[in-house]
Amino acid sequence: MFMLSSVKARQRVTNLFSVMILIAVLVLPLACASISKERSLTEVKGEVEATWILEEWYMKGEAVSPPKVEGHFIIHDNAFVLILLNRAGELPWSYYGYGKYTIDASTFSMKFDEVEFFKESTSGITVSRKLLWDGKMKSFAIRTENNQLHMRSDDIDFDLIVDGDTLTLKQGGKITRTYRRAGAK
Repeated sequence: MFMLSSVKARQRVTNLFSVMILIAVLVLPLACASISKERSLTEVKGEVEATWILEEWYMKGEAVSPPKVEGHFIIHDNAFVLILLNRAGELPWSYYGYGKYTIDASTFSMKFDEVEFFKESTSGITVSRKLLWDGKMKSFAIRTENNQLHMRSDDIDFDLIVDGDTLTLKQGGKITRTYRRAGAK
């Protein structure tokens, strides 16, 4: 313990400590908020729920854009629709799927209820209705990083990243497709 020589010195030290405590009480919540901001369910829904239009599809290391490829990923009201058209290869194909999803502030989960994959060939068109992920619900953990909303499913090594009006899909750490929010410039 230390001794102060005068009452004035004691008051100055007391005032200094009071100011330091007040600053710590005021600044600490702001510092913590900037490190890791949890988003509310309304904020998460506002970022995820949209009509997303395909901008680029990465195939064999090359970015392919419309009209060679087209796509929509529509996420609204606990239902989603995925439409993909690929005219970039020798034989065109198209994919249509829909399902349901659940969302809260920490998890986005989705499951395909119906899909149709049409592949053209010289002998005709083949159709497959095999459900993606065998019709099982897949969960994506939600976190915020660099003001982006990251949704990650470790068991399928798949990421959905929302950065403003851009949705990026990654598989195995590599970008597979990018979408822009409908109505965004």
